[in-house]
Amino acid sequence: MASNTTPANSNGAAAASTNQGSWDEERLRDAMEHLKLLHIKLRDLRTTIPRMLQPLTEKQPSPEALFHSFSDSVNNSYKEVQEFTEMKKDAKTRQILEHAAQRRKEEPQGIKLWRSKDHPDWMTIDSSS
Repeated sequence: MASNTTPANSNGAAAASTNQGSWDEERLRDAMEHLKLLHIKLRDLRTTIPRMLQPLTEKQPSPEALFHSFSDSVNNSYKEVQEFTEMKKDAKTRQILEHAAQRRKEEPQGIKLWRSKDHPDWMTIDSSS
């Protein structure tokens, strides 16, 4: 395989194990953190339109201030949507989802459904784990 020609680094080992189809615990934890962040970003998109329209509900000193405030909120909302879209389409996310689909095909039984009530801290972004 071509993975032997990649420079030796922490990602090189992960890429080699990915190509072989078996992921070690560190790789799985990294994938779970990535998916957790993607899920949080997706949940945050639920409030994008209300946050975008917020300046229209507040009294503004002038029409120019209203326009500027609304334009800023639209730009911020656009950036959030773009950031989520890019993260969803990036190679790492694709690789994780493909691996999950492959594992589901290999072992369709015994896959426990994820429920937020079982993980009360799922919205907490922490890099310590």
